[in-house]
Amino acid sequence: MLLLQLLVIGCAEMVLVFADEIKYDMQVINVETIEGSEKYFEYNYTLDKVSELNFKVSGNIRQLIQMDNKYALSLKLSRAELNDNADPPVYEEVAALSKPLCEFLTTIYRMYFYEKLKEISNFPHYETCPLPVADYWFKDYAFEGENYRAFMRDGRFKLESYLCEEDAVLGGIITIITVTPVENAK
Repeated sequence: MLLLQLLVIGCAEMVLVFADEIKYDMQVINVETIEGSEKYFEYNYTLDKVSELNFKVSGNIRQLIQMDNKYALSLKLSRAELNDNADPPVYEEVAALSKPLCEFLTTIYRMYFYEKLKEISNFPHYETCPLPVADYWFKDYAFEGENYRAFMRDGRFKLESYLCEEDAVLGGIITIITVTPVENAK
């Protein structure tokens, strides 16, 4: 979940598509842990909303088993219209990514997360693989959606983050985020 949590936070930054001068509000509606995750991780976190599009996240993650390249991290970002009243809403896939753990660490984690996290956490270096059993913490990880305002679009977004072994999903997190226009703001 260490890296799955990062994927959720980082991919919230990917809730992108083109709409220029509209002001938006982003809400985290639900975070669901997938059954089976408790065999691999225990975690708790706080999510503090700083402004319409900015959040700070702090937390603790206990990794219960050593992990190497036999595990993969998989991510899928999907979007549904805000006015989609279907139950469940009809989501369209926007982006998907799956990489073996060590490859994920040396690419995605290194490029997008490591520099920001090394000052505010005890998360491992990107060359650490296998990942040992450990207790990790992070404090005030800033998600700054303001940086993406020019690309933001309204909708209901589903971020699915999975820990996999071969084709089997072992655990993960599903996060639902809504992005809505703020009335009378341009």
